[in-house]
Parts: sequence; structure tokens; C-alpha cells
Amino acid sequence: MNKILLVDDDRELTSLLKELLEMEGFNVIVAHDGEQALDLLDDSIDLLLLDVMMPKIDGFSLLKKIRNEGNNLPVLFLTARDSIEDRVEGLDIGADD
Repeated sequence: MNKILLVDDDRELTSLLKELLEMEGFNVIVAHDGEQALDLLDDSIDLLLLDVMMPKIDGFSLLKKIRNEGNNLPVLFLTARDSIEDRVEGLDIGADD
């Protein structure tokens, strides 16, 4: 697993996470909304790190679209939303964690 697509509208957070992940040897591509993520998503991506609350296309909608297209890319949600309902929804639509 070398290439990560990090999708979050918080530019400060994505900058920090990108730097940390790159220090660990990962190639990180950043998108700041769901539409941009769709444009960047291709077969070279090994992992999707995804926020829930984003402009244009939220994380849940983005994951539904990805899964409906038959893409089984591993997806981890990184979000401040921590309710049981949000966790269940994320897992139900195909998140890995």
C-alpha cells in the first residue's frame, strides 16, 4: 500500500496528515471536496482516507458512489462525527473503518 488519497476540506489538517504519511513512506494525494476526489480517484490509489462533512459531495455520498461503481478500494473515515449512527452508516455503505 503506497498511494493514499486523502479527502478533507480542512487544509491545515490535510497538510499535517500528508506530511506525516509521507514521512512514513506513503505517496499522498490530497483532495478538498468530494468532486475533486472523484476526479483524482483511479486504479493507482491503494487507500482512501475520507472526511464526512465536506462541500459539494459529502463523504457518505462519495463512498456510496464509489461502491455503486463496484470499486472495493479500502476506505477509512477520518471525521469529528463520532455518534454510533454515523459509525453504523459509514460501515453500512462500505467503509472499512
